[in-house]
Amino acid sequence: MSSPVDLKRMRYIVEVAKAEAITLAGENLGITQSALSRSIAEVEETLGVKLFHRRPRGIALSEQGELFVSQAEQILGNVDDLISDIQASGSKVTGRICLGVTPSSNLIHAHHAIRELAKEFPQVEVKVVTGSPQTLCPRMLAGDIHLIIGSSYLNRWSELDVISLAELYFACLLRKEHPLAQSTSISEVDVLGYPLILPASVNPIHSDTAKRYAHHDLDPPKPRYVTDDIDLVLQLVHATDAWFPMMQTSPTFGDLDKHLWVLRDVVEMPKHYLSIAKSSIHTTSMMTDRLLSLIVSQFPQSR
Repeated sequence: MSSPVDLKRMRYIVEVAKAEAITLAGENLGITQSALSRSIAEVEETLGVKLFHRRPRGIALSEQGELFVSQAEQILGNVDDLISDIQASGSKVTGRICLGVTPSSNLIHAHHAIRELAKEFPQVEVKVVTGSPQTLCPRMLAGDIHLIIGSSYLNRWSELDVISLAELYFACLLRKEHPLAQSTSISEVDVLGYPLILPASVNPIHSDTAKRYAHHDLDPPKPRYVTDDIDLVLQLVHATDAWFPMMQTSPTFGDLDKHLWVLRDVVEMPKHYLSIAKSSIHTTSMMTDRLLSLIVSQFPQSR
């Protein structure tokens, strides 16, 4: 007799945890709500614990449920990697790679590599997820994510192997007609006095900006606008007096200065690097190593 705690039911519970709703998870999995509820109940009965707290709107993991999902994600990731490696030994290379990106604007640095990987191995599945380092790194340690593109902030996780790809240059983006453009001498406090735009994904920009406000005994920053959509950021900069702290791998910031005021060397920021990380506690698949190699090869100065 098979155990109720099998790989299929593990995937069910992980999907319910992500969706925070049985109905939505059932739609994603292609099974009925009643069948999914029954599977969860069977696992809970076998374990003798409740994995979820039922709420008026949706459900949430219990303490035991968080432990179960964390371990289940690692087991499922290992199984998927095992299947990928076995399949890769055949005539057709297949598999699964999950790439984390923080913030989402850094995905541009993986475009070429993903395109080349798709050409070489059209059967390989690539999934891109975005979020903050605080949400992506634990998922990598659980085996759910295989690579993360971010900044040197990733070095805060000792369980990650981090490669520095390129130095990140900092500047403040403002509209060309900004009131400060008429000033002959601009101080850091002058800039900090205007409304702020910040990315939704928490990254070094948040903490570094907060430190500059604290340095001048100013109230903590309260961003007027928060978004990861770079197109919306540029529109807001064009339309308002708000400023956006931006980091790029190009010291010239491309052609942004054609349309915006790229203000350098006024707001002081520590040096950061565009970085890519993989887990040091999980074995990476051949396809993950190939994607990593393709990304790193774009940056001759990587270390």
